[in-house]
Amino acid sequence: MRVPLSWLRDYVALNLTPAELAEELTVRGMEVQGIEVSGADWTDVVVGRLLAIEPHPNAEKLSLTTVDVGTGEPLRIVCGATNISPGQLVPVALVGAMLPGERRIERSRIRGVISEGMLCSAAELGIGADADGIKILGADREHEPGSDVRSLFGETVLDVDVKPNRGDCLSMVGLAREIAAFTGTALRLPKSDVVESGDDTADHLVVRIEAPALCPRFAARYFDAVSNRSSPEWMQQRLVAAGMRPVSAVVDITNYVMHELGQPMHAYSAVAIRGGTIVVRQAGQDEELETLDHQRRRLDPRMLVIADAAGAIGLAGIMGGASTEVGDTTTSVILESAAFHGPTVRNAARRLGLRSEASARHEKGIPWNLPRAAADRAAGLIAELTGARVARGILDTDPAPHPNRVVSVSVGRMRRLLGIDLETPTVTTLLEPLEFTARGGGDHLEVEVPPHRLDVAHAVDVAEEVARAYGYGRIPGVLPRPELGEPRRDPSAGRHQVRRILAGIGLTETVTHALIGPADLERTGYPPDDPELIRVANPISPAHSVLRPVMYASVLASLAENVRRRRGDAWLYEVGKTYWMADQQGGPAGRLAETAGTGRFEAWHVAIALLGSHAPRSVGQPGRAADVADLKGVVEALHAALGAPLPTYRPDTDAEAHPHLHPGRRARVMDAAGRPYGSLGEVHPGVAAAWDLPGRPVVAAINLPQLLALVPAVLHAAPVPSAQPVDRDLAVVLDAAVPVGELLRLVRATAGPLLTGVTLFDEYRGPQIGAGRVSYALALRFQPAVPGHERAVDRALGRIGGTLRHHLHAEIR
Repeated sequence: MRVPLSWLRDYVALNLTPAELAEELTVRGMEVQGIEVSGADWTDVVVGRLLAIEPHPNAEKLSLTTVDVGTGEPLRIVCGATNISPGQLVPVALVGAMLPGERRIERSRIRGVISEGMLCSAAELGIGADADGIKILGADREHEPGSDVRSLFGETVLDVDVKPNRGDCLSMVGLAREIAAFTGTALRLPKSDVVESGDDTADHLVVRIEAPALCPRFAARYFDAVSNRSSPEWMQQRLVAAGMRPVSAVVDITNYVMHELGQPMHAYSAVAIRGGTIVVRQAGQDEELETLDHQRRRLDPRMLVIADAAGAIGLAGIMGGASTEVGDTTTSVILESAAFHGPTVRNAARRLGLRSEASARHEKGIPWNLPRAAADRAAGLIAELTGARVARGILDTDPAPHPNRVVSVSVGRMRRLLGIDLETPTVTTLLEPLEFTARGGGDHLEVEVPPHRLDVAHAVDVAEEVARAYGYGRIPGVLPRPELGEPRRDPSAGRHQVRRILAGIGLTETVTHALIGPADLERTGYPPDDPELIRVANPISPAHSVLRPVMYASVLASLAENVRRRRGDAWLYEVGKTYWMADQQGGPAGRLAETAGTGRFEAWHVAIALLGSHAPRSVGQPGRAADVADLKGVVEALHAALGAPLPTYRPDTDAEAHPHLHPGRRARVMDAAGRPYGSLGEVHPGVAAAWDLPGRPVVAAINLPQLLALVPAVLHAAPVPSAQPVDRDLAVVLDAAVPVGELLRLVRATAGPLLTGVTLFDEYRGPQIGAGRVSYALALRFQPAVPGHERAVDRALGRIGGTLRHHLHAEIR
């Protein structure tokens, strides 16, 4: 809000410099964003006295003036205005002067006559709207020719950012009230004297409120014998300084009182009110209204309108209608001063793109007592400045006084909130200048809130007012003393760690949409009509109509996109959520998820997809396409980097659980307790063909919460051993139906802590060991802590052999 200080001085004594006042307002919650001095963009504009006015020799509509500007030698200046006469004092822009808008005045030849400057209008100086005539300063010797015009019209304006909760400060009186409170000066309220005569207002107007919840108070006055000429110069100058455009006396008075008191008002041409009735109602569907800016606007029932007997004539709290506009010939006026529901006004202004000074004030709330007071203030000014006759009485829908709000306050709790030691009498003294009345004693106070403070409704609001009055700068800074609880682990930390590990391995992260199409599921081998799918009620397209139940469709789509872009070697991963609906009997949600439950669920997964060779082709190295062994290596490297125990694998024999995988090259990822938490394998040839994928891509998906649950809370670092590692090879012959994963699991489980690594390096099937048998060669590495533990290694080998013979009927060679 723009606040001219000369206007503000009408209501409070200002004993501070503009900079000091701006600082005080800012520290009390009304931030001053700038200080502007009007006239600062003028140079060389002085007072001149008209000595003579002659007709221009070459132009009928121009005059040749002789002007005394205090330099001794009068200037000859060409002028086109008709409102000038000898003896008048006028503003003169000398040659070289700079006017607002960076307009420079030069010596010029006008129709054959040299003009040595320019006589200025109010619009050219930026102090008014009148551009038709020269600004007349007077005809006496009050202003010395040659004196700087800025001394007459210079104005200091504060640009105050009034916060949304302080609608009471969107006015000169509101800010003056704040300044009076913290400077200890008296607040001077404007006079609201109204002399009524003639007919009653009720003889000319009927007001009907059809939406009382949206219009708690509506006051209206009637005027006749109005002479709606231009408003006086002092009012125009104040409105221009406040950022408003002067229009006419009646309109300017409504804007003036709005800036003065904070109450938006609107004036209607009384003869244009059809049926002599004003109705406050909600707009009809697709009802149209031409507003004062001459734009036709389509309305809806969410908007509040002012209407007459035939239709809408204004948008309540925003802008009036063109059909009832007050003009130069208007002689009878109806003045509206009302309080409208703030959210309704705000939403209507936003939907129509029509925010105004009035709507900004209604949005923040209008006190119940303000509409009547503002109507009386405006009525007095209209009668004074236009000679209007004010009809007897006022139509007011809520004339009964409202009791002020009372808030119960605990002084002890206020001390704890503010961190300062305040006694009850001190609290009472601090609140009094802000017009709060505190009653009571001891720790308890009943605080009566003034009606203009709509933002104060609770004890904490009162505490904030006490802090403002006390001074934020006086409150000491104290560090909090309560002990901090255990820090909460970032729930996304584990996911970010997985991303970093896989990126470090060399995989590329992809991010895809969680909404997929039934066709994607069908290409991946999953039924698109499964009841466990969660479908979008109103999808933007069929390709985004289902929340993905598995990650496979997403990573296969990413592989296909890489292939289409001729990136045949793509090693990708994605961390994302899957969504599914469990059956009513509970338990696992079918083949789409591995989490038990009933209802709708979501879970984080990491999906890995490998296609083609990871290493670039080179001379002698043609490259090798990724296979299941590479995929297992990535999965196990992820476990190792996280500190989780390596997984085991179990053949996946359920044809419906993972239809996207090759039936003979797929496995479940298992933890030490035998619980599955993922799957991996080679993509089914039919699925690969459906996605147009070459070769034999491999994919894996792991449930992240289950994976991260395997990571120890504390990772222990082992000292560097002083002994050399001990390597042993072990050849095992066993039934070919035994999975190699089961063999490795038993070796790790039996060997004890000395075993640090086991690797399968050879496999043999042939007649020398018999049909249905297979020989595996394992490389075992043991790491004793100190030298001399060869016997411990031998004992570990013995335990391994015994376990394999007992459980797998193996032959140790």
